[in-house]
Amino acid sequence: MAHRRLVVWIHSTRYPTWSVPADTLRRLRDIAGPGWEVESVEVEAEAAGDGATGVPPEVLAAVEGAEIYFGFGVPAEIVRRGRELRWVHSAAAGVRTTLEGLGTADLVLTNSAGVYGPPLAEWAIGAMLYFARGFDIVRRGDDPWPYDEFAGHGHPLREIAGSRVTVVGYGGIGAEIGRRANALGMRVTGVRARPDLPGAEEVERMLGPDALAEAVAEAHYVVLALPETEESVSLVDRELLAGMRADAVLLNLSRGSLVDEPALIDALRGGRLRGAALDVFATEPLRPDSPLLALPNLLATPHAGSVSPRFWERQSDLMADNLARYLRGEELVNRVDRKRGY
Repeated sequence: MAHRRLVVWIHSTRYPTWSVPADTLRRLRDIAGPGWEVESVEVEAEAAGDGATGVPPEVLAAVEGAEIYFGFGVPAEIVRRGRELRWVHSAAAGVRTTLEGLGTADLVLTNSAGVYGPPLAEWAIGAMLYFARGFDIVRRGDDPWPYDEFAGHGHPLREIAGSRVTVVGYGGIGAEIGRRANALGMRVTGVRARPDLPGAEEVERMLGPDALAEAVAEAHYVVLALPETEESVSLVDRELLAGMRADAVLLNLSRGSLVDEPALIDALRGGRLRGAALDVFATEPLRPDSPLLALPNLLATPHAGSVSPRFWERQSDLMADNLARYLRGEELVNRVDRKRGY
C-alpha cells in the first residue's frame, strides 16, 4: 500500500542552527504513524529572508507525489512539481516570496512567525538599552574617557522605564516585544490592522494604521515588527522620519524594504534622529562600503536577531502540533491569510 508522504527540506551543514534535528524527525514520524513516510532531504538549503533561492533536483524529485512539505519558504518550483501537495509550511516568518511562488495553487500555507518572537524581542530590548545607556558613544572610540558626552549638558542618556515605545505590527513578534517593554516600565503603543481585537493588556494605546504618524511622533523608540506586504514596503519614508522625535531611535527587525534607507541615512547624518538599530536591509548581505556602516549612530546586525539555541524547541512544537491537527482535520496554527499577505 502506498504511503502518504511528508517531505522536509531544512538542512544546512554550514549553519546547523537552521538544520532539522533528528529528534524532530522522529517526533514527526511518531505522530504521522505507520501510514506515512516522513522524508528529510539532506541537501544544502541556501535560505535567506523568506526562504530558499534555488531548489536542487533531489528536492524536486522528493516533493513529487508528496502531500505535505516543510521548508524555509516554498519556492515556485516546488509548487509546480508537487501537484499533490495539500499543506505547505515555511519555517521562516516572512511569506511574501512564498506567496508569489504559490500563485493560485489551492494550498494551505502556515508559517513560523511566533517561533522567532522571543529572540527578536530580546534583540529589540537590547538595542533600546544600547542607545539609552550610550553604548554607541563608547563604541565610537574617539575618546578613551567620554565622560563629558555621558554627563555634560545635552547628553543623550535616558532610562527606558517611562519611555514610550511604539511597536508597529502588533502580532506574535510585536506582542513579545510589548510584554518585555512593559515589564521594564516602558509605556507601550501598538499599531495593528485590527486595533479592536481583545487582549494585549500590556499596551497603553492600541491604534490602527491610519494613526501611524501620530503613534510614531510620540515615541522614543519605534520598532518595526510587521510583515512585508505591498502596503508596508517603504512605509518609513522621509515624511514619517521627519515626524519622529529628534531623540527617537528607529528599530527594524522585519524586512529592509520597509525603510527608505537613503532617507534614514540623511536623518542620521543630520542628527535628526538619536539613532537606528537595523537587523535587516534593502540588500543583504551589506557591502563593506555601505554608507550605513559608516554612521556612528547606527547599530547594524547581520539579519541574525532571531538566532537562538531554543529555535528548534519552538519550531518542533509548532510542526508537531500542526501535523497532529492536520491528521485530525482541525484548523492549523499560524495559517497565513493569503489575501492579507500574512
